[in-house]
Amino acid sequence: MTLRRTYAPLIVGLIVHLGIALAGMAQGLDLSDRPVANIRLEGIERVDPSLVYNQIRIKKGDPYDHRIVAEDIRRLTHLNKFSKVEARVEPDHDGAVILIYAVKELPLISDVQVVGNKILSDQELLGRLRLRAGDPADDYLIDRASKQIVSAYEESGYFDTTAKATLSNGGILLLQVVEGPRLRIRAIRFVGNDAFSDKQLQSKIRSRAYVPLLRKGEFSRRRTLDDVSRLRQFYQDRGYLDAEVVREFQTSPDGRNALVTFTVHEGHQHIVSDIIVSGNQAFSSGQIRKIISLQVGDVFSVNQETKSKVDVTNRYGDLGFIEAKVEIDHAFVYDEPYKVDVLIVIDEGRQYSVGKIIITGNNVTQDRVIRRQIRDLWPGRRYVSRGIERTEQRLSPSALFEKGRVTVLGDPEDEFRDLLIEVKEKNTGSIGFGAGVSSDSGLVGAFDIAQRNFDILDGPETLGELLTGKAFIGAGQYMRLALQPGNETSRYSVTFREPYLLDSNVFLNTSGFFFERQRSDYDEQRVGGTLGLGQRFGQVWSASIQSRVEKIDLDNIDPDAPIDVFDVQGENGLTSLGLAVTRNTVDNRTAPTQGSRLVLNVSRAGALGGDYNFTKASVDIHKFWTLKEDFFGRRTVLAGHLQLGHIFEDSEAPVFERFYAGGHRTFRGFGFRGIGPRGIRADTGTEGIDPIGGEILFLAGVQYSIPLYHDSVRGVVFIDSGTVQQDFSLDQYRAAIGGGLRLQLPFLGSSPAFALDVAVPIAKENGDEEQVFSFNLGIPF
Repeated sequence: MTLRRTYAPLIVGLIVHLGIALAGMAQGLDLSDRPVANIRLEGIERVDPSLVYNQIRIKKGDPYDHRIVAEDIRRLTHLNKFSKVEARVEPDHDGAVILIYAVKELPLISDVQVVGNKILSDQELLGRLRLRAGDPADDYLIDRASKQIVSAYEESGYFDTTAKATLSNGGILLLQVVEGPRLRIRAIRFVGNDAFSDKQLQSKIRSRAYVPLLRKGEFSRRRTLDDVSRLRQFYQDRGYLDAEVVREFQTSPDGRNALVTFTVHEGHQHIVSDIIVSGNQAFSSGQIRKIISLQVGDVFSVNQETKSKVDVTNRYGDLGFIEAKVEIDHAFVYDEPYKVDVLIVIDEGRQYSVGKIIITGNNVTQDRVIRRQIRDLWPGRRYVSRGIERTEQRLSPSALFEKGRVTVLGDPEDEFRDLLIEVKEKNTGSIGFGAGVSSDSGLVGAFDIAQRNFDILDGPETLGELLTGKAFIGAGQYMRLALQPGNETSRYSVTFREPYLLDSNVFLNTSGFFFERQRSDYDEQRVGGTLGLGQRFGQVWSASIQSRVEKIDLDNIDPDAPIDVFDVQGENGLTSLGLAVTRNTVDNRTAPTQGSRLVLNVSRAGALGGDYNFTKASVDIHKFWTLKEDFFGRRTVLAGHLQLGHIFEDSEAPVFERFYAGGHRTFRGFGFRGIGPRGIRADTGTEGIDPIGGEILFLAGVQYSIPLYHDSVRGVVFIDSGTVQQDFSLDQYRAAIGGGLRLQLPFLGSSPAFALDVAVPIAKENGDEEQVFSFNLGIPF
């Protein structure tokens, strides 16, 4: 089919010219250089004639030229609208000729349908085809459509799939798919690898062999070809510059199983012989050699070569050479086998300083809010290229902006060049209605109104400004009103945060709240507020002083409740003053994949008055590692968690301020507050089943999270462990192992909207409350 289309115009042209020449000879006519009196089309019905005339290069009045006519036939054929294109001439008066292009139009496709497919959807298959309703029914394009469908299945591992194309009289193109069996990888072999073991190479590829119940082992042509590139890169990063990798696979007779073989030709490992620097003036060659990670005598690495280029470019950028160009390459040393010279060629360019800072795109947000996010870029100072990157990262995406772009303006010959910051604002206000249910807190309703770009000083001048959202906006402050009534737990709160008090690194947090919970043996009510003042130290560390004032009321106490609960019956006044230190390097606030978060808290209850005096300290550490990332950017993440807490004065903290653990958020496998000390019943004086909390908290756990379906469904496997006790001891240590699902749909927000876990305790104590299933579900209305 391809050959026919490739040579058809030439063959048709030769036949036409031979026919015209024979006709001319029969009539005694010589067509060469005869003027073309007119050009006509025959056979045109649906195709726009102007489209055809636009492809014809010979014009009326031109001398007849068989080569131009042949080119016209080729162009008309490549329109893919005609099954046949011919040219002929007729004599006209005064020796001129009439040139006629006769065409036969291809039938049109009225619809394209796929049938027989179950594994791949219609949308996925039709999206690969270039044929649409209204296109001509070209044999070549139809044949290609069939092959594209087969190719789509082969990429997913279905190699015996066929696709037959049929065109009905009504113009419906029907593609009948017969799906073959899925090809499974039964084994993966490596051949020719001496420097690295099979296990090392296996860890670098994404293809995996089938393991019953644990791994599907699906074969993918694209994935195995990507694996070839990964293996080649792995070798080159370790000095094997001549390494080559070939992938082969053999299928079983039934077409269901495959043996994949990666054949490696390792070559030899190359060593850095010399480092040659040129074009440098701001730094000496010795300084450049110290900047880069590659050194003489090291095993050459392509990855380190790339990293060295970035390091040198950044060092120049730190001194204002923001347009410096650094090229690093390697050259083989022919008189010293398996050695390379590293060649560093630098074009320093000019050194620039920051001129004016121009901000655009902020229709609501004040300029000063944007200037807070600028890093290392100040008028009059030298440019810092990494400051440009950091500023863009802080602006885009962020709580206030969809994107931010930083551009250096001005003439390259000027020392001072202006800086343009362009932002695209988000809709920062939100009103939400919803409901949630949790194994820890029961059913909860929710009404939430928030503004992430609040301005407490921007009061409305008219009622219309207030109703249209043009008031109280633009200063980058945060304000939230949350109403969450529930059948077991209710919470009502208002929160205000000023992240940059007086445009400094000092931040202010304040909140007021009312909390009510129906516990198993008493009801608890809290009303109060918090006020915090802190400061950021760089991009990672921050510290704050936190004050709290609360009134806690315990009533409706059951007769069999613990004595500790009766001891604090009625209203209780509580104040505290504390210090919080935070270190945060996580990459995403709601779904971190790498980095760590540490929070250290020390507070003194009674520092501002109240009924109680004690000191409470805790440290909470989370660490995240990305173990691998798939073709679609979905990450497999390992998370670790450690939490320690201690109340220093024995028996001074009331029952509502002690440490508790158990439930979906703290210790799965056990009920809410299901582990820890149990109280002495007030009615009998014997040990009961109700928790009274502890003065020592120790929790440790790890969780492995893997994507299962797109970005919507993740699976988790975890181990939770720890204890809550009255004194330092690990003699009552608990542990549970389990797994679960995380379901996230775009319309349900950014945090996991549905979490379901199943956990089984493997170490427990008498009196612990076990809970195999735990869940949390939030649904907006």
